[in-house]
Amino acid sequence: MTTAIIGTGGIGSAIARQLAAGGETLQLSSADKESARKLAAAIGGAAVVALDNRSALQGADAVILALRFSVLKDVIDEIAEALSETCLVVPSNPVGLDAHGKVVRLLPEGQSSGEVVAGWLPAGTPFAIAFGTMSADLFESSSHRSPERAVLFYVSENEHGSDEVEHLIRTAGFEPVRIGGVEQSSRLEVSGDLHDLVVGSAEARSLVVGA
Repeated sequence: MTTAIIGTGGIGSAIARQLAAGGETLQLSSADKESARKLAAAIGGAAVVALDNRSALQGADAVILALRFSVLKDVIDEIAEALSETCLVVPSNPVGLDAHGKVVRLLPEGQSSGEVVAGWLPAGTPFAIAFGTMSADLFESSSHRSPERAVLFYVSENEHGSDEVEHLIRTAGFEPVRIGGVEQSSRLEVSGDLHDLVVGSAEARSLVVGA
């Protein structure tokens, strides 16, 4: 598969490194062009820097929007026409910093990021929330855990799961576990009960079923 990654900050770079290590071909795009160039150079031949966000999607089977939640809608609007046949993955957490540098939630309580993002997308866009369930450092340190892989939780509207998303999760060194539809995405967000958990399959499935 070829995956476009838009955003090369902390989590975008971590995802890119783990996917490339697993053999994925990457097309990178970022508002910070120098960051994207440095990341591609560090990864090597598996990654190229696209001219812009739209061109990053050309020939891609999936696109990961590793962006701050506050800019997510603008980028979705920019690439909307190219999303109809591309699996979209969103790691973004609905948080930001206030004037005092304190982390604050950007959505009202009870409103999940998945439901909000779904409302921004063209009808029928294949869509999942994944890869934002761990901090970048924990994500990289937990990848390819042995002897049992750690689980990476995700949500999607496909009740049978998403082959593309599960492929990406496995390529990054984790075992995928779908917890439900996008209304469940608040469980994956910062302060959610499944955020920053490093667990194996049996414990993960008991947490999902027991909720």
